[in-house]
Amino acid sequence: MIKISFFLSHKNFLIIGLAVLILACEEKQATKKTEDTLALTQYVNPMIGPAEATTKRVLGHNTETYAQTIPSVGMPNAMTQWTPQTRTTETKCVAPYYYSDSLLYGFRGTHWLNGSCVQDYGSFTIMPLTQQTALLPSERAVQFSHENESASASKYALKLDSEIEVEMSSTLRSGFFMFVFPEGASPTVVIEPNSDEIQGFVKIIPEKNQIIGYNPAHRIYQGWGKEAGFSGYFVAEFNLPFETFGTYSEGGINAEMLQADKLESLGAFATFPEDTPEVLVRIGTSFTSLENAEQNLQAEINHWDFSRTVNELESTWNEYLNRIQVKGNEDDKTIFYTALYHATQHPRLMSDVDGSYPGFAEDAEIHKAEGFDYYGDFSAWDTYRAVHPLYNLIAPEKSKDFLRSLTAKAQQGEWMPIFPCWNNYTAAMIGDHIASLMGDAAVKGIDFPEMGTAYKYLKKNAFETPADFAVYQDGKGRRALDSYLKYGYIPMEDKVPDAFHKQEQVSRTLEYAYDDFALAQLAMAMGKTEEAGVL
Repeated sequence: MIKISFFLSHKNFLIIGLAVLILACEEKQATKKTEDTLALTQYVNPMIGPAEATTKRVLGHNTETYAQTIPSVGMPNAMTQWTPQTRTTETKCVAPYYYSDSLLYGFRGTHWLNGSCVQDYGSFTIMPLTQQTALLPSERAVQFSHENESASASKYALKLDSEIEVEMSSTLRSGFFMFVFPEGASPTVVIEPNSDEIQGFVKIIPEKNQIIGYNPAHRIYQGWGKEAGFSGYFVAEFNLPFETFGTYSEGGINAEMLQADKLESLGAFATFPEDTPEVLVRIGTSFTSLENAEQNLQAEINHWDFSRTVNELESTWNEYLNRIQVKGNEDDKTIFYTALYHATQHPRLMSDVDGSYPGFAEDAEIHKAEGFDYYGDFSAWDTYRAVHPLYNLIAPEKSKDFLRSLTAKAQQGEWMPIFPCWNNYTAAMIGDHIASLMGDAAVKGIDFPEMGTAYKYLKKNAFETPADFAVYQDGKGRRALDSYLKYGYIPMEDKVPDAFHKQEQVSRTLEYAYDDFALAQLAMAMGKTEEAGVL
């Protein structure tokens, strides 16, 4: 690992990528002793971003007037992040949390893309209550004050107006909650899959103190509304036995009912003896099965020591943030390390502790990642310029796993994806920037076993359009490639149909030209000099 140090001045705040490129050659930093590790998590403020912007540029853009970030707790590139929830939907462009909201509906295990205008998927919500009577989101919403709220990279804490105190922390695939109830409460906890399509499932297992369930994911952009082929699975385990339990929906409360599915506002609840002061809940997640969600939980949180999980997450973030050490005033450091925290939220880990992950696109098989972690949610148009070049410098081993994951997607779907999210093709945005990710990694000396295979599929993207029009409509291949190959640019007469962002011909031309240059760099790194000249 290369540790990078540079100075930030208030008047001349250096861009991360430029500073890293200039100073990455300081290999002497790699030999620094562990005692030089700084407590940098103090400079991460997750509350930067969820408030509304005030610049004229964003006015009139609905929720896009917000930065669309959430105060999530989770390891870098975690499978699931954990956030307070002030919005109940998985609708596009609506984040789970906004600072300007005053009502809280629960705490979400989320797969929201920080800073995006997309949609959450496979999420679920947990909420502690003082009674069993008001369980639906519209009924249980509670006021809260930011004065009673604190957020860091390793722990979120909030005292609700109901007097319930909540703390949450997490690991790569699992979350940990501590609920402290006020005197006289009838402690109740609800858990619900957030299925906008009314396809969620919950099941109560009283003998194991568990509530389990799943929320099927759906696509947007190309294939909008279609099933994504996988679900967000969760296994919630409590430290105390249930006194009563049941399920609920818009149709009412069903006491003692052990499972339910495909109902509006579906959820499950568990109650505990009156005046129980504290309830702990640990929750495992997975994209492959309920069994693997439980396996992930047991592998990552096999204890009931909440502080231990907080401390482990704090150590993980400190190690990561210390890969870049900056000097400057306190405000500068807060801006920098909060930005670094946001930059390392994605791509998202999708493989379980045993390597299992759902096949990409129409591949319905469960695969095993051998020797690497499998990642998803590559919003490459947003991240190719700075985030991935940064990963290549401060986390090359993780970047290698990113590239292997993308190649696995190409092998399973037969085309290199362009903007793979929801474990599917999207053709969202313009350009073909996986070539940039691969080319930048290659020139920085990052090699991986499947590089030749990746190059084959990237070259296929650059020169071929799917023969089957339905396959093209589904998001495979570059948009308007025929025009680009024929003229060397995309003319205005080509309206670029079958794309989420239509037209934009000049921008597409420029971005394809850049991507071809990046692919040529990959070819050069592989010794394919003649092919590089063609690109």
